[in-house]
Amino acid sequence: MKDKRYSSRNRCLKVVFALIALIYTSLQTSATDTSFDLPPRQNNVLSLKEFCDSIERLSFECRDSVTIDQIRRGNMPSHLSRAVVITDTLTDALGNIHAVSLAVSRDVMAIGSDTDYLLIPVLPLTAQRIVNIFDASLPTRKISDLIHRRATVKTTPHPMTPDSTMSTIPVYLRYDSIVRAHYRSGDFVAGHKKDIVITNRIGEDPSRMYIYGWHYPDGRAIQPLSGAHNLYHVDYSHGIRLVSNTVIVDGRQQRLKDILADPVLFTLLSDEASPMTVSSYPLP
Repeated sequence: MKDKRYSSRNRCLKVVFALIALIYTSLQTSATDTSFDLPPRQNNVLSLKEFCDSIERLSFECRDSVTIDQIRRGNMPSHLSRAVVITDTLTDALGNIHAVSLAVSRDVMAIGSDTDYLLIPVLPLTAQRIVNIFDASLPTRKISDLIHRRATVKTTPHPMTPDSTMSTIPVYLRYDSIVRAHYRSGDFVAGHKKDIVITNRIGEDPSRMYIYGWHYPDGRAIQPLSGAHNLYHVDYSHGIRLVSNTVIVDGRQQRLKDILADPVLFTLLSDEASPMTVSSYPLP
């Protein structure tokens, strides 16, 4: 009986210390720059119509080359620079509770202006190149769930017909018009796209793309973690969410990849069975 009382008291103390750390971390992050550095918008960027017209008949790889060029020229809505800081108490592999803060983009990657833009799907290696531009990462499955729980707008997924048109620009535009009718530019939104994610399975088979999410408002994900597609697949339902590589754990800054590779801390941001030694898609 005495051991049970001590065990219960220890758990309570862990929670109290974690809450203190959470408050401290929240104060620390409120004074931290929580923005993603967007390249300055150049005068010669393409309008959304010009962009769509220019890539409509290109191969996926050539489309993505134009997309990256426009990102480097700053052709993105400004709300992508305004990160959202998610702060929570999370448990490590030994059962210890930690205060964790990470910054994420409030919507998935888009091309265009503040008033006229497209949520742009890309190939997984292009997604990796894009997040690298911002010193960011793709989410894990656990981070994807955490983003959805904390999103202020949770949209309902709208699956389109799964046929050869699902990778075409007209379907991208039509899907955008459907989902974006349910939120405003700059909202912290989730549920409208599947995430291209990082997972231990990249190390096991780097020839696949791994996707997860497309959550219903109640948190259920339509898409379980899947590697059904190879690296050359893209469709309207995919999104690229930026997750900052700088994470604050108990008031101390750490790199996301170091947390994911740590044998104790990895469970803070991953729900997989072992640490993640490969936390990005390997680029040629």
